[in-house]
Amino acid sequence: MFRKFTTILTTAALAMSLAACGSSSTDSTGSSTDSSSASAAEAAVTAAADGDLAGKSVGFSALMMSSEFFTDMSNQMEEYFTSRGMTYDVADAAGNAQTQIQTVENFVSMGKDYIICFVVDKASIGDTLKKAREAGSFVIVIGTVLEDKDAADVCISISQYDSGVAEAEMASAWIDETFPDAADGEIKVALLTNSENEDAVARCDGLRTIADINSKVTVVEEHETTQADGSAAGQTYAEMELMNNPDLKVILTYGTDQGQGANEAVMASSSINKDEFAVFTVDTAEFIRDKVRASETGDSVLRGTVMLGEGTPMTCYNLMDGSWMDRVEDGVYVERCIQITPETINEYFPE
Repeated sequence: MFRKFTTILTTAALAMSLAACGSSSTDSTGSSTDSSSASAAEAAVTAAADGDLAGKSVGFSALMMSSEFFTDMSNQMEEYFTSRGMTYDVADAAGNAQTQIQTVENFVSMGKDYIICFVVDKASIGDTLKKAREAGSFVIVIGTVLEDKDAADVCISISQYDSGVAEAEMASAWIDETFPDAADGEIKVALLTNSENEDAVARCDGLRTIADINSKVTVVEEHETTQADGSAAGQTYAEMELMNNPDLKVILTYGTDQGQGANEAVMASSSINKDEFAVFTVDTAEFIRDKVRASETGDSVLRGTVMLGEGTPMTCYNLMDGSWMDRVEDGVYVERCIQITPETINEYFPE
């Protein structure tokens, strides 16, 4: 019997998408960007058309630096941008819309050439980003598609539903390889989900397709967490799922913190055959990539994750220098979902 447990948390829900790195493009409108409000930013791209941004300055307004996901994202940005001669600063919005407005205003005061914003609340940030563009900053938004096209030069977007389906497909392939003779409904799967916003709901709807993709699967239990709960909640709820279903074989998770927690719960159990268990997630923070690699040697059961695009720092850089602007349609750059497994990880993340 399928059991769904919804946990009521005291932590305020954040208007966020993880991810990572973008959200559903369904928020996009068909209006074109006002060239007058973007002339300075467009000039910055034109001046950098040769791909050399050395000497330019970029600021990243991160949604919540207390999350290991955003810390890792910022570290990757710093390494990527500074290695190419740019100066880099990060500011923590701490999950607060007003704080994020202040971070963007501070970047404008600092004269940042480029501002990257992982948005807390798209309803409140638009006017501030528009003023940043008018002041001459090139603005990239991650995490949502803004309805006001004048508020950003580019919104990096992805289908969150597709990211969940991609995770489910990885799990299905592992199930078929590991249990080729399993009967219909024999393989028990549990989910760690999130419903903080429409993008989170869409991704989790994609996860739930696992039973439609593979007839061997029965989804037996689901726990809902918030992103702010972190990996500790993921571990706690995974332990509950394992206790309620001793013959559980797979846990699908909404994001990296839940994936890390689920992996820790399974690895800590002496009663589980690790060769016959798998955890999957979305996004490619370094600590997740390490776990995917470790699954080859039996030191992890986190056997796959979904990369949202070719990597946020590289994508942002190629948009900032203009080389990928021909891929932008109506102000939106659409990322693709890439399955990262032990077999494919070195192709995208060489050691």
